Amino acid sequence: MKKKILACMLTAVMALGLVACGDSSAPATGDGNATTDAVTTDAGTTDAGTTDAGTTEEAFSMDGAKEETWGDLTVSVPAGYEFKKGDALDEKDTRYCAVRKSELHGIEFKMEDDNVCQQQYEYNKKTYTNEQKDITGTYADIAWTGFEYGDGFGGKGFEAYAKVNGKNLRISGVSVAFDSEEAKAILGTVKVK
Repeated sequence: MKKKILACMLTAVMALGLVACGDSSAPATGDGNATTDAVTTDAGTTDAGTTDAGTTEEAFSMDGAKEETWGDLTVSVPAGYEFKKGDALDEKDTRYCAVRKSELHGIEFKMEDDNVCQQQYEYNKKTYTNEQKDITGTYADIAWTGFEYGDGFGGKGFEAYAKVNGKNLRISGVSVAFDSEEAKAILGTVKVK
């Protein structure tokens, strides 16, 4: 019971922190030119790129990934990542799982009915407004609709949803951009029964 209360408190603190990121109409600090220039080699792999600020972005790889299934969802989990089953309130709930590099970095998967899926998505869209932009994309023949947002510190997150085999699937990227190599590779392995 203490674990569940602690998990709920942590979730609430994280949500308040994201809400405090501010309004997307506020001017951004810095020059805003810290984009990554990834280089694709002839073999189709992405080498590490450098940002305008001079930092190096680590290349992402699915080498050593393991396929995991939980409920109706199957996804490949890269080496160095963890597959979390359930959610903070119920670790046995087969509607929820996540592929995480850390508690604050990864992709969460949620199988929800129509009303819950849309309500949660709309709530998050009204909440995470910093640098928000609409996104669409198709990975593993799943057409996603959603939005991406900034965390106020140069990082990105996203919320998206899709209907797969008649089931609603909502995803949340925590410290992961929707068009990053990481998201493309992980979402490219998703299968729904």
